[in-house]
Amino acid sequence: MKRVLALHGVGSSAEIVKDQLAPLTRELGPRYEFVYLDGAVERERGPEIAPYYLGPFYSYTRGYTMAEIREALNGIDQFVNDNGPLHGVFGFSQGASLAASYLLDYQTRKPGTQLPFEFAVLFSSISAFSPSKTCYESIIEDLLNQDFPAIESFPEAEFNELAEPERIFAEYLALTFTVANNMGSFTEPINFFQQRNQEVIPRVLHHSLTQDRIKIPTVHVNGKGDLSAMSAQSRLVCGLCDQSLARVHHHPGGHGVPTNLSDVKTLVKMIDWASIEGADRRALHQAPMGTPQRQFS
Repeated sequence: MKRVLALHGVGSSAEIVKDQLAPLTRELGPRYEFVYLDGAVERERGPEIAPYYLGPFYSYTRGYTMAEIREALNGIDQFVNDNGPLHGVFGFSQGASLAASYLLDYQTRKPGTQLPFEFAVLFSSISAFSPSKTCYESIIEDLLNQDFPAIESFPEAEFNELAEPERIFAEYLALTFTVANNMGSFTEPINFFQQRNQEVIPRVLHHSLTQDRIKIPTVHVNGKGDLSAMSAQSRLVCGLCDQSLARVHHHPGGHGVPTNLSDVKTLVKMIDWASIEGADRRALHQAPMGTPQRQFS
């Protein structure tokens, strides 16, 4: 049996994500056991959470500064250590973001060490974040040391005057938090550059600025009807994964987990592939020297 950690979205809960995943978990059957984790931060009902859920509602983080992301990742790490072994992780929206962020951070903190999960399934992921001050430090320092109007009026600005790394980071930061602000999932001021303080600027991860890639099989699930800014974040999170080990499925819905039987059956096949491939790669990593090894295509 494969044990899988499931992480919910903003202003949601373990109970809600359990319901969201129910069509899929039923089809996966007893081969998979799901473990659910409520976020540590109690907050108001999240966007598009049905009124029949009475709460309480949670998030994994209050905000997205480096310190807040580190606190959230430490919470996941503690849960994994206390409740392992776990073979996979499923995440929806913020939960998918935290799963990707956790995997990338784990690889940075423990290079050469096996990840605690063999595979990951990310539904409608929002942007991934780093908790490390060294992440994009020179890019952000360059932005803070210049008086471009684009930075003074962030996020409602044109960034074409910036050098490419600074432009990519500023545009992606603006996209991520403008849509979050509009949806009500993030309600704090989003002119992160106003204080001229590196500590308050979220380290939102863009694959063209980050060399590291998630090194386990991943399945990325997105709705064709989702907001374009949300879909863009999901695509960029997919770009943070090893593309030879990434599979993508688009369903006809919006920002949610698909319930149509044909989509569910397709996902079961993809998840089974990810689970088997991940287990084989872990076994390959653990094999003693001289043990015959399976060749991967």
